[in-house]
Amino acid sequence: MASGELALILLAAGEGTRMRSQLPKVLHPVCGRPILLHAVRLGREIGAKRIVVVVGRGEDRVRDALAGEEVELVRQEQQLGTGHAALRAAELLGDHAGPILVTNGDHPLYRPQTFAALLDAYRAESADLALLTAHSPEPEGYGRVVRDSDGKPERIVEETEAQNEIRAISEVNLGAYVAEAELLFHSLAQIGNKNRKGEFYLTDLLELVAESGRRVASFAVEDWNEALGVNTRADLAKAEAAMRERIAERWMREGVTLIDPGQTYIEIDVEIGADTVISPGVMLRGATRVGSGCRIDAGSVIEDSTLGDGVWIKSHCSIEQSEIGSDCEVGPSAHLRPDSQLSDGVRVGNFVEIKNSRLGRGTKADHLSYIGDATVGSGVTIGCGAITVNYDGREKYRTTIGDGAFVGCNANLIAPVEVAAEAYVAAGSTITNRVPEGSLAVARARQRNIEGWRKRRFGSNED
Repeated sequence: MASGELALILLAAGEGTRMRSQLPKVLHPVCGRPILLHAVRLGREIGAKRIVVVVGRGEDRVRDALAGEEVELVRQEQQLGTGHAALRAAELLGDHAGPILVTNGDHPLYRPQTFAALLDAYRAESADLALLTAHSPEPEGYGRVVRDSDGKPERIVEETEAQNEIRAISEVNLGAYVAEAELLFHSLAQIGNKNRKGEFYLTDLLELVAESGRRVASFAVEDWNEALGVNTRADLAKAEAAMRERIAERWMREGVTLIDPGQTYIEIDVEIGADTVISPGVMLRGATRVGSGCRIDAGSVIEDSTLGDGVWIKSHCSIEQSEIGSDCEVGPSAHLRPDSQLSDGVRVGNFVEIKNSRLGRGTKADHLSYIGDATVGSGVTIGCGAITVNYDGREKYRTTIGDGAFVGCNANLIAPVEVAAEAYVAAGSTITNRVPEGSLAVARARQRNIEGWRKRRFGSNED
């Protein structure tokens, strides 16, 4: 066994027909990250210097999903089996000096320490080939690992080719192998397709290497759940549940309180500060960052957003691509749409919607208001039902509200318009012109009472 840098081959060319989806199987997300990207990131964690992805169906979409990742792609034109797919990587890695790990791109649950242990077994035993196995309580569907009289792996029998005595074996192949490039690609080129499916099975690699008298090692994964490959929607749900459990355990170890971990949905790229308390039904998605000492109540969904320290998100809020400063209160049932920015100490109440707006320190919009395309200063009070009217049917316009201003209930601010610092807008006003600093704007018709109108219109109550 030669030394050298590790390379990784990910097999991602399968049709994935059992998913019944237009989306390539390996691009279905598990906890916010495509299945294939889980495998790519794992490769980086175990020190792979080169990662080659074998693609087939949906190549363009796979390429787009891997944009920004340092990977190399090679195409399997015809679906001739996993052995044929792995051999396609010889085009890029035929001269690689060092071990090559081959595995499937549809396994999102492997841990770095599992592959590290496989590589350790490969090196410790000076093996020519090492493979990953598991003792499964449910081996159906997996290739069985057959060992010789000395207990060494000698072949893998696919279930479709297995007789009853082979099917009784509980040790299964997990489709991960380590070998040097020369042995790997030479052996792959020798694989035949004399089987029921007429495919070139990667599993035949073991028998070819063992029969040549070379040394074979193996490592059995401890947690069977890691072995889950995603082939159906049911598998996808199982993978999602297992990953969510891991994520929840991680954040509880880091000092986050999850009142009901099984009913809390935290995606893999989320970050959370200590002493934050999260209620059931909360979803934290994408690149969300939550500060320390926050409270997020039941049913709130936060995506690609940043929360400072001491923030209280009340129940059933929706927050998208927004920034919330420290010590803010939002909700219940508030909606922050993309590009909303709340400075420290802002209070946004029930059924308030904010879009593409900045609210200064200590500003309050406690209920039933719409603030869109607005720049709002510090210490502003926005009354119930106040609206920035930002759209004229063709274009969006901005509203500016200065520090310390007061906007009364049911006021309409027709953009583009400015309410200057310390100005007041009377309740029920429709403002179309600038309100100067410190002044009161009243823009509503004078009340007129018409005596006796009801009786003249409808007659007396006795009729």
